[in-house]
Amino acid sequence: MNKVSQHKIEAEGIPKNVSKTDRFALKKDPKRCPVCTAKIEKIGKGIRYQNKCNACNAVLAKDIKCSRCNTNRVWRGS
Repeated sequence: MNKVSQHKIEAEGIPKNVSKTDRFALKKDPKRCPVCTAKIEKIGKGIRYQNKCNACNAVLAKDIKCSRCNTNRVWRGS
C-alpha cells in the first residue's frame, strides 16, 4: 500500500457523494434541544435529560405523535 502525504489528501478533498457534516446532527443529538440546539441539562440525579429546554422554553409534547417515525418525541417551542 502506498503512503499518501497529508497535503495530497487535503488537496483532493472529500468526494461529492460523501457529506462533510450532517446538517441536522445537532437536532438529532439527545443532549441538545432540537428547536434551538442549546444543551439540555440533566435531571436531579444526573442520569436522564430534562423534557424541557431552559434556553428557549421548548417542551417535549408527549401527547403528539410524529407522523414520520410514529413516536412521542415531538418538541413544541414557545
